[in-house]
Amino acid sequence: MAVLETTILLIILVILSNIISHYLVAVPTALIEIAVGVIAALFLHLDIELQTDWFMLLFVAPLLYNDAKHFPKKELWELRAPIFANAIFLVFLTTIAGGLLINLFIPQVSLPLAFALAAVLSPTDPVAVQGIAEQVKLPKRILTLISGESLINDASGLIAFKYALAAFLTGTFSLRQASGDFIYMTLIGILTGYIISRLIYLIQRSLLRQGIQDVILHSSLQVMTPFVIFIMAEIVRASGVIAVVVSGVMAIQQEPLFRGQFSEIKIVTNKLWDIIIYLLNGIVFVVLGTTLPYAMRGAIINPTINNALLILYVIIVWLILMIIRTLWTYAYMWYHYFKAKDNIQLKPKFSIAILTGLTGVRGAVTMAMVLSIPFFLPNGAVFQERYLIIFLASGVILASLLVAVITLPIFTKQKKRLILAGDEGTQEPIDDSNNSSQLPEIEARKLMTKRAIQSLQQELNNENQLIINDILQDFDKQLRFLYLDDNHTSNTVYYELESDYRCQAADFETNKVMEILPQLALPKKIEQNYLKMLEYKQRAHSSNVKIIIQRSLYKVQKKIKRIVYQTFLKRQPEKSQLDNVKKITLLEVKSSEATFDMLNDCQNNLDKADKYFTVKYNILNQLMMEYTSKIHRIQHYHLIQESSYQEIYRDYFLRALDEERGMIQKLLEQGRISNTMANQLRQGINYNETSFLQTNIED
Repeated sequence: MAVLETTILLIILVILSNIISHYLVAVPTALIEIAVGVIAALFLHLDIELQTDWFMLLFVAPLLYNDAKHFPKKELWELRAPIFANAIFLVFLTTIAGGLLINLFIPQVSLPLAFALAAVLSPTDPVAVQGIAEQVKLPKRILTLISGESLINDASGLIAFKYALAAFLTGTFSLRQASGDFIYMTLIGILTGYIISRLIYLIQRSLLRQGIQDVILHSSLQVMTPFVIFIMAEIVRASGVIAVVVSGVMAIQQEPLFRGQFSEIKIVTNKLWDIIIYLLNGIVFVVLGTTLPYAMRGAIINPTINNALLILYVIIVWLILMIIRTLWTYAYMWYHYFKAKDNIQLKPKFSIAILTGLTGVRGAVTMAMVLSIPFFLPNGAVFQERYLIIFLASGVILASLLVAVITLPIFTKQKKRLILAGDEGTQEPIDDSNNSSQLPEIEARKLMTKRAIQSLQQELNNENQLIINDILQDFDKQLRFLYLDDNHTSNTVYYELESDYRCQAADFETNKVMEILPQLALPKKIEQNYLKMLEYKQRAHSSNVKIIIQRSLYKVQKKIKRIVYQTFLKRQPEKSQLDNVKKITLLEVKSSEATFDMLNDCQNNLDKADKYFTVKYNILNQLMMEYTSKIHRIQHYHLIQESSYQEIYRDYFLRALDEERGMIQKLLEQGRISNTMANQLRQGINYNETSFLQTNIED
């Protein structure tokens, strides 16, 4: 019962912390969660015994798996050298150099124990860094570097801590054994993660091929993957951390399982993962907050050590770790600078090295590791330095978080490009819109539309190409309209030019239809109704009406076409119906192809000296895309009429709208838009969603 009550209380505290974070936007959510945990420990006497084994399984495994699964593959490959250098060599350098310096400045800590303390403080915490980065807008490649580093350095940090602590407890240390264990745990961990993730993937694919599309079943398999892999790796004495990271990276490269009719499985799984990661991230820092008072109390009440001296020791340890990380980064930047053959890179800046040093934030993994220190020595004596080590580790965790919160905004406030040596060609500039000034509404809409387009393009494959391209066409047109306000062409001129070209296209298409129609020998009634439809289409483009009105008229035109197909054709014998459908299909394809060729010729003959050349070119390009899409839709008319097509289309469209909503929330949390604007933008999305669903119901 106590476990259940504690779990519910932790979830409530996480929710409370996130509510507070929406009001205290300048304070990282991680710090708020730690503060809430401290308050719960002091006033509610919430005491959680943090053990390394269950903490790594329950929290670290799923969090690292999710991070690795969503880590950009391109960036991971581009930064593979600095990521692995930081995750492995920097950890061991921190353990050795840090241990020597800690022992030098803090005589109460013996050399083996100093190595153990440096090792336990060597891994960085990606969750804390990313929480801070949302407020201070760290340069992209620095954030990518520390995120990739933190996926792996937990394993090297654990091994270094294990052997350093063993050396202190037993008085013996074998470099050969430690190196052998590290290589074994790494290689077997990689192999275990690859084999089991591949096996789970094959099981899911086999179930789907057999028609087993149980949403809950497949979601459960996805959620259990990191736990199973971590346990199996630990059983064979390999690194569970490495195994789950490899499994997550493998998930990026595997062929997507959930396509088309399986999209519900993907949606449910993604949302379930979002909830799990949301809660686990929060609980990690709340638990960290609850353990800090109890962990530090033993050292504070120790009469042999002055409390002010304890705080000084914390500052010294943090400075040692920060200086080692900064100098390592600076040396690595110079190495890349001299390694470049052309040597055209900018000289490394020490400010960038300091920025990278400040991002070395420690977190809950460090706390879980240090709390695993035993209370008694092998000879039965009390481990007197235990509380001192725990206090120093806890203090460094808080110091690294607080210093990062205070100093990173100062370093990232400049508007210059922050460039890592060797990254000049790919480094993105800091987005200046993330300062105190807020975005105008049109800029916010652009970001929303771009996010929707990006999400759709990521889903594009041979099976859903027709559907995705149809939706992309609408979003692309929407984005083009938004960009009108950024150039020197007024909306009136744009609409006039577009209306003129659409009118030309409609007239040409009508003339082509009139040319082909006598050759098809269609029934007179069908000819009359088809010509009425074309006449209506011409009216839609012959006046300077707004695009939204043209779309409404075009919907009416489509309904007339449906009447032609469904009403007049059904009155004829089945064979005649089929023949007439084929004739109309041929008529529309030929007239559309001819119109496309006409527009292409018109585009090729544009005068580049014309001040509206770019506008005209884009309009013609858009019209050609529409006719290409029309031809494709006609040729796949039987597929489009299937209910599965409509369901998949609706699914992708609504998911694109959800991406737009997610961008609104992100901009709001970053302080780039106001609550009023956010509500206006959401209302626009809700209107589009309602209109779309209502149209589907009517159809």
